[in-house]
Amino acid sequence: MANKPDMRVIRKRNSRSIVPRIIVGLVMVIAVASAVAIYFDQEEQFSRIRSEQAYLVAELDKAKALNESLLDLEAVAGTDAYVEWVARNQLGMVRPDEIILSDN
Repeated sequence: MANKPDMRVIRKRNSRSIVPRIIVGLVMVIAVASAVAIYFDQEEQFSRIRSEQAYLVAELDKAKALNESLLDLEAVAGTDAYVEWVARNQLGMVRPDEIILSDN
């Protein structure tokens, strides 16, 4: 019977090796849960950024179109034809030798 190991010593060794494993396991679970939470938060942010980018691209296209029309207007603004168009259509002016006909 002298060759048999004491059971109390074996149990004590096993309980000592289990505690670090449990702690490491808990740390791993917390790390994985944190990584998953961060991943989904980033996906939500990316989705928001993508939709904002699409909105801003549309706004940029509108601004470019407006800029183009303003550049076209600037090119013709000083011409005699444009001045006459503004005088006739926006100010209601006519030449002195013209006769105005009305439906009223």
